[in-house]
Amino acid sequence: MNDQPTVSQTPAVSGPLSYTYPCYKDMFDNNVIFVYKGAVTSDLVTHVLEIMGERLEEEKTSRKLSKKVFNVMVECLTNVYTADDPNAHRAKFDPTAVLLVKKDEDSYCVTTGHYIYNERVNELKRILDRINSMTHDELKQYYQVILREEDPAETGLTDLAIVDLSRKSKHKLLYQFKYITADYSFFSLESRISKESL
Repeated sequence: MNDQPTVSQTPAVSGPLSYTYPCYKDMFDNNVIFVYKGAVTSDLVTHVLEIMGERLEEEKTSRKLSKKVFNVMVECLTNVYTADDPNAHRAKFDPTAVLLVKKDEDSYCVTTGHYIYNERVNELKRILDRINSMTHDELKQYYQVILREEDPAETGLTDLAIVDLSRKSKHKLLYQFKYITADYSFFSLESRISKESL
């Protein structure tokens, strides 16, 4: 008796469903445990953090590592949520953001991506490169300096926010700017959290 499962012979799909398996396989191969695409709101931030709290419990991640991943996610989501540009009313600006969390052995990578106006690229790159070049002690000192100097009412991905993210992850921040149009680019930022971060 043949116990092999029956597979229905359906025509090859070349339309909207053709990307389903490649997308699933890519996520599976890269150990993606959570992904979100859409606008980021304060309610969404709360909801995503609740879901990730449950996922980290399912992954049986140590309490200390879970807390560190959670803190980095809070920082990443807050940075995206507060990244409203004063000129965001301009036409054709897409507020869509991406959040992706993947597990790699004993570490986690939290990646965010969203559109920014091109005039912000050079300044953000300067900040990221400067912070990535600092040692842990230098970051600690710089954090105290900008804590006194930076306007607390200022929003967006500022020096203080990036330093805080770097200190929490204890790894260099990976980033990429992909030019999209003459007006804006897509900015991706990845934070890695491992046992070394504890």
